[in-house]
Amino acid sequence: MNRVITQRQREVYQFLKQFIEKHGYSPTIRDIARRFGFSSPATVHKYLVALERAGLIARGKRNALVQLIYQKQETGAIEVPLAGKIAAGRPIEAIRSDEMIAIPPNLLGKRETYALRVVGNSMIEEHIRDGDIIIVEARETAENGQTVVALIEDNEVTVKKLYREKNHIRLQPANESLQPIFVDPSKVRIQGVVIAVIRKY
Repeated sequence: MNRVITQRQREVYQFLKQFIEKHGYSPTIRDIARRFGFSSPATVHKYLVALERAGLIARGKRNALVQLIYQKQETGAIEVPLAGKIAAGRPIEAIRSDEMIAIPPNLLGKRETYALRVVGNSMIEEHIRDGDIIIVEARETAENGQTVVALIEDNEVTVKKLYREKNHIRLQPANESLQPIFVDPSKVRIQGVVIAVIRKY
């Protein structure tokens, strides 16, 4: 039984659970298609088959109504994009990747979630080390003090703690031997907030 599902499949599964909890019965194929903007019932069928193979649902025998039995405990992993490498040091151009990585469901953010492999040790005091994988929730805003993925001048990406100050943004390393990066606010775009770290020993 394959317990690894994609983020989109997880979103469909969560919708099914919430619908059943609210209404007391399962949604129709049309309900699911409308919620996710699927143009074809076949697309809905594909997602339901994947969830059934993962052991998360049991489909009814009638085509018009999808009858579901969902797990009380979610133990399956979920795949998110391993989008590439990111600098925890001096900013470097992001290295893109098309890989996927399986993570526990409790590490999934509320928004789109992806992973990045860390290069460098500028964030070691935040327990982010060279070779670690950070889990990132995609956002365009962040609070002061949060650890963010920041795009500088549209071509360099780094992971640092964010501080908005009077005339600039300070991207602060968590390593006392390194200096912060000061950038004009117009030249920085927040790409996401770090929500978890994965390390292999």
